[in-house]
Amino acid sequence: MNEQNVKTTHKRPLLRALALLFAVLLPFILMIIAPFALPDVYGDTFLGELSPKLERLRSVEGDKLVVVGGSSVAFGLDSALLEEYTGYTVVNFGLYATLGTRLMLDLSLPEIEEGDVVIIAPELDPQTLSMYFNGEAAWQAADSDLSLLFDVHPDNFTDMLLSYPDYLSVALSRFFSGDGKFDPDGVYRRDSFNEYGDISYPREHNVMAAGYDVNQPVSLTPELFEPEFIDYLNGYIDEAQKKGATVYYTFSPVNRSALTEETDATAIEEFYRFVAASLHCPVISDVNSLLMHEDYFYDTNFHLNDAGATVRTANLIADLRREWGNTEPLDIELPAPPQKPAPEEGDGWEENEWSSRYVYENFGGGLMIVGVTEEAKSLAKLEIPYKAEGKVVLAIAESAFSGCDSLTDVTIYENLSVIKDGAFAGAPSLKNLHIMHSNADGLTVGDALFDGAPDALQICLHTDESYQNFVSGYWWGVHSHRMVKISD
Repeated sequence: MNEQNVKTTHKRPLLRALALLFAVLLPFILMIIAPFALPDVYGDTFLGELSPKLERLRSVEGDKLVVVGGSSVAFGLDSALLEEYTGYTVVNFGLYATLGTRLMLDLSLPEIEEGDVVIIAPELDPQTLSMYFNGEAAWQAADSDLSLLFDVHPDNFTDMLLSYPDYLSVALSRFFSGDGKFDPDGVYRRDSFNEYGDISYPREHNVMAAGYDVNQPVSLTPELFEPEFIDYLNGYIDEAQKKGATVYYTFSPVNRSALTEETDATAIEEFYRFVAASLHCPVISDVNSLLMHEDYFYDTNFHLNDAGATVRTANLIADLRREWGNTEPLDIELPAPPQKPAPEEGDGWEENEWSSRYVYENFGGGLMIVGVTEEAKSLAKLEIPYKAEGKVVLAIAESAFSGCDSLTDVTIYENLSVIKDGAFAGAPSLKNLHIMHSNADGLTVGDALFDGAPDALQICLHTDESYQNFVSGYWWGVHSHRMVKISD
């Protein structure tokens, strides 16, 4: 064997090893570069607003007033009014509790400067007052501006890595199917925001069937705050104050009808004292002023309608003026709470053969399904009727299908407006929840909707419009991993 053949022979194992290594690494390389190569699919959704909010925070000049929180900030401020009465340039830096308050703190702190005023106002909810972080929501928010990924705190890298496959699978599916960007209907989309970052989508009155979100009761106790989150929040406050900023804490608006029985006047006072004693900045608001009438809310226990946003903003202005030593009366005309209209009936909403298959209770001017008749428990498929006993069927209670051991499919229609947490517990064979709604905003659910339900239960959506709306929906997005688009 000559010298050239020896060299060639020695090279072949190395080349084969390199080729094998490349073949193994190729899928991972493609996964890494895919977000940079693919067009965004979430840019027009509610989460797509994060980049414009951060850009405004970075670009405004002069002293600014920054309100940091979740969606109650987005729905609860009239920033132009706040700007008029304070003289500061206002930045509404609240978006979505699913991102986690910690992410909003992390993103805002580098942009805080001397002379700024920072108002911290997360929702009074265990999730927003904890170290919670949702990696998949962060990927969706960064989908149209991948530079946001460089602003994510290193502590969250593991969550980002674990949630990446779920995000990527949806993005690739939209790309290769030709369906393109998500284009949801209703308020939960990027163009519902104005230049300040406020929700400007018309919100005339309360749209919740019961007047409040039954899946989200509010209990004001010190246990709402995770101790680690208090430490994290105080670290943020300390750093902002070192920069020369003034930091305040205020409470989010809360639908008074959603308060638990235990949240009485004594509990509220104890809660306020706990918060005031725990934070390294002044608490400028009386929590009672933020416990507002249900008619000032829109679609959750923390989202205000147009009138409610004006009232909440006026209260915040009064709190700031009092803190700054201004005792002059505030000359803002406060709107009365808009009256909630009676439930509307759609065309073709009649009683049918399914109406007699359920047990009902009164609920919000209509009915709530609380159980299934003995005869119906043996059925494999059930449909929710439009009406029964002369009233519209509006809701499904927890464990409503308990004892339906043979049930595989449930179909719901646009008359339904609420499904309580744990509604499908006790139905061990349930495989498919068919949603014939197109508007995800009109069907309220909680994060614990599928508690006690089979792991394999999937949400079947029968048009691309409904699939888009539910995958990117405010309540439904956390359940998107269960969703499939069905071609009828």
